[in-house]
Amino acid sequence: MRAVSRALRPALAFVVSLAGARAEASPQDLFAYGARPVSMGGTGAAYADDFSAVHANPAGLSRLRERSLTLGYAGTAFWLDLGGRPFSADTGSATMIGLGLPIPFGGALRDRVAVGLGFFTPTNVIVRGRIVRATTPQFVVLPDRVQTVALQLGIGVALPGGFRVGGGVMAMAGLAGAVLVAADASGRSSSRIDNQLTATYAPVLGAQWERGEWRVGATFRGALVATFLVSIEARDLGINLPVFNISGVAQYDPAQVQVEAAWQRGGWTAALGVTGKRWSTYPGPSSATTDNSPPPPPPEFSDTLVPRLGVEHRWAWDDGTHVALRGGYFYEPTPAPVATAARALLDNDRHVFAAGLSIGATAAGTRYTVDVFSQTHWLAPREATTAAGAASHGGALLHVGASASVTF
Repeated sequence: MRAVSRALRPALAFVVSLAGARAEASPQDLFAYGARPVSMGGTGAAYADDFSAVHANPAGLSRLRERSLTLGYAGTAFWLDLGGRPFSADTGSATMIGLGLPIPFGGALRDRVAVGLGFFTPTNVIVRGRIVRATTPQFVVLPDRVQTVALQLGIGVALPGGFRVGGGVMAMAGLAGAVLVAADASGRSSSRIDNQLTATYAPVLGAQWERGEWRVGATFRGALVATFLVSIEARDLGINLPVFNISGVAQYDPAQVQVEAAWQRGGWTAALGVTGKRWSTYPGPSSATTDNSPPPPPPEFSDTLVPRLGVEHRWAWDDGTHVALRGGYFYEPTPAPVATAARALLDNDRHVFAAGLSIGATAAGTRYTVDVFSQTHWLAPREATTAAGAASHGGALLHVGASASVTF
């Protein structure tokens, strides 16, 4: 048995390394994507007109008239508590890259087609997934949503009559692997570990219509499910062990529809919208370990509606200089039921306050822009029943970042 234990140690170490994070959803679903939408409460389905439209609404890409490159950095800090005590959650940080490229067609397609590309890349991981017992209290929706590589690509087309349509794809990284523990001809045991990244995709479809000072937009985003699956198999060790499957959902974005109306006049932009999210199809963070293991209790998440509001005022001068102040708010109700001792999945309703600043100048025909953005999420206190008894949970998180853009 000691030999078996020594042989399994590398496999167990690998499993422990997987347990370094929880598995939930993507940063763009949590915060939105791009400095302007983040600063304006996750709105953008009606007014997005730069690379951020790859997520907000690909139809808005058709407004691009110049090429642009954006580089940015964002960080997220958590202050969570359970029963009056701090609940540990890793700080997240990531780089962002955005590209906007109008397609130089002529004739009827002139100034009507453009493409966009967006990257979100954590600075220390590619994808994270955590194995935690269902009875262990865990903030299942929030902490690790900022810890995954995300790629978004879209195209937008302007149509007659003020209509615009667009489509694209979102991609996230997942993980698949295998651990084989076996004895060789000499009777010595060894472990072989093989793992690889996988990709998962979801569509993004959007449409906009504008008339005078008003714009209306709608965006559909498909469910984006990034999984991890690692099998551990033992052979020829003198003991029969089942195949262990360490599997679950590394990241999950629910299918959603966002509808929005925006008003623009005299440097003002105001947007009001709502996002419907189909959380009821969330399968839960983990699966049964073996064929004979009881499955974890179902999460029993519910669908949600997220109202959003965003406001911007922009001052622009004839020399190409501009300053813009932005603000926003949204209310995100929790999809999770009240946590119990058997299913200790913690989550809270969130009140989110957003703010941002944009400063730009033009020189030699090139426009340079610097944006700063932030979101403060306040978690409304909620009661749960854990193995240790009744306890309140809540807290806050702060998401801040900056980006620099060149438009030419």
